[in-house]
Amino acid sequence: MSKYEPLGQFLKDSGKETVDLTFKEVEGILGFTLPHYLYKHGAGWYGTAEASPTHRQKAVWCSYGYQVQTVDLNAHTVVFKKCPPQ
Repeated sequence: MSKYEPLGQFLKDSGKETVDLTFKEVEGILGFTLPHYLYKHGAGWYGTAEASPTHRQKAVWCSYGYQVQTVDLNAHTVVFKKCPPQ
């Protein structure tokens, strides 16, 4: 089980089309401080590189039917959006 599972479950349980969270709210859901790179690099939230550690966390929220829509590094916010049906 990934340490990011609680976030995936939170998103799924919300049932919302979009879920707006602050980084601090994400940390509260997860129960740990986010890695430094997520505060510095928006690409870390999107996790596009197959072998990168960020791809593994992206895979968790994608497995719960969500993807990152936007990240604001200045405001420390992230918006998750339900993935379109396939």
